Order: sequence, then structure tokens, then C-alpha cells
Amino acid sequence: MIGHTFLWSLAILNIYFSQSFALLLSGVIFPLYLYPETGCTAWTSLITSIQNNNILQFYIVVNPNSGPDGAPGSTPNADYQACVPALRAVGSAAQNVKLLGYVLTGYGTRSSTDVNNDIDTYSGWPSAYRPDGIFFDEVSQDVNLLPTYQAYASRVHQDFGTGFITLNPGTTPDASYYSIADLIISFEGFYDDFSASSLVISSSTPSRKQGVILHDGPTQAPFQIINQLTSILDVGVSFITDFPQAVAYENIPTGWNTFLGNMISAQAPCSAALFSIPR
Repeated sequence: MIGHTFLWSLAILNIYFSQSFALLLSGVIFPLYLYPETGCTAWTSLITSIQNNNILQFYIVVNPNSGPDGAPGSTPNADYQACVPALRAVGSAAQNVKLLGYVLTGYGTRSSTDVNNDIDTYSGWPSAYRPDGIFFDEVSQDVNLLPTYQAYASRVHQDFGTGFITLNPGTTPDASYYSIADLIISFEGFYDDFSASSLVISSSTPSRKQGVILHDGPTQAPFQIINQLTSILDVGVSFITDFPQAVAYENIPTGWNTFLGNMISAQAPCSAALFSIPR
């Protein structure tokens, strides 16, 4: 049966890569705007999926309330204090989880004081749930605003040391933005609107620094689109959900586990041979 062969092959792939202590090159980003609930019940399936797919790099965007939900020196509520460490713990062995604090920038119009306060707040959280870096949302693509984002990137490095910086303009920004970011979400939008031509890939805008976030997709994203993202376009991170734009990041995608399995099989060097093995 195909289902048994698929699961058996994934198990072999996980063993293969876990023994080689290597993460696959193309990872997963999850804008986790879903409240964890008491006992982390809303995040349980995500935590389990990270554990079961520990050859994938996960970038988890933590977003208590369109930001850290407090001023510098404050801490998140008890549910976040309990559940963010659970995300960190599940990735501790494979080192495959990076936590990113959500910061809104309003395409460069939000007060720099407010943006910097959000960065400072996240960096002041205790180490058990302190993010590894910042996810800047609503980032401008305009080269004239590059100095603003350079200043924000400097603030992250000042506060976090080697803090991981992700910028989300949701489209292709000026190439100069790549010099200040570890990742750039160069496409965020409707599943049906995405194509390979949506991305600009060059030596100054490398694919491995780019990410794609798609909403309003099918319940099960076809293997072909995942293969295109990971093995043909070679993007750094991907996320696909079937949920509509308004609640896209407040739910675990319906086909989440299949998506992760396809992310692995699309990149594994021995996947073609393994998936041809009969039951």
C-alpha cells in the first residue's frame, strides 16, 4: 500500500539524516499567531510534528499580540511562558528550531521608538523563552527606507548578539535589503497567485535567503509545488496553508504532516529509490 510505503520511507529518511547530524537545506517557517491555550493544547500537534521531522529546520514566529504584548522589562503571560520553552525543548537535540519574535513595522511608517521597544522587550525575556531573533513584518521594499531597517537590524544585533533577522515585505524588495537579513519573505500571498516568476533570484538576491508563505491553498498541497520550492527554486523556507488569509496563521494547516513529509522527500538524495521500494 502506498500509505505504508510512504511512512516507512520517511522513517528511513529520518534515521539516515539523524545519523548524519545534518538538516535539510530548505526549511519551514511557521507564523504562529495561534494562542497556545492552557497546557499548550493548541500547539501540541506542532510540537509533535517538529519532533517527528527533526531533519527539517523550523523557524517559529512567536506573536503574543501583534508583538510581545508589553513594554521593555515585561514578560508574556503564563501560557506563553510555559509553551514557548516547549518549542525550544523539542528542537534542542537536533538544533532544528529557531524562535523569532514578531515585530510590526508598518512598511516603515510605524514609530521607530515602538519598533525598538518591541525588540528590547523580546530580548529582555528570560532565556527559557527568549527568541533567537526577530521577524519584522510589513517591511518596506523601498531602497529609500533601507537606513531605517539597517538601524533595526543593528538594534537586534545589539540586543541579541548574533540575533537571527527575518524581513517580510511579502514581495521582492530592493536587493540591498539582503545584506541586512538572514531571511527575506519574498512572496506572501494567495496560493493560486504564486509561480516561479514571482521570485527574483540572482547572486545579490540568493534563493536560500528567500522564503515563500502561501495561504488559501488546497487541503493537501501537491508534491510538485513543494518540489519546485525546495529542489528547483531552492528557497530557504516555505509555508503552505489551506486556511483563508484572515485566519491563515491562527490554525495548524489541515495537511501539515503531509506537507512536512513532502518537504523531506523532495530534498532527500535517496528519496526516489526509497519510494520505489515495494511494501
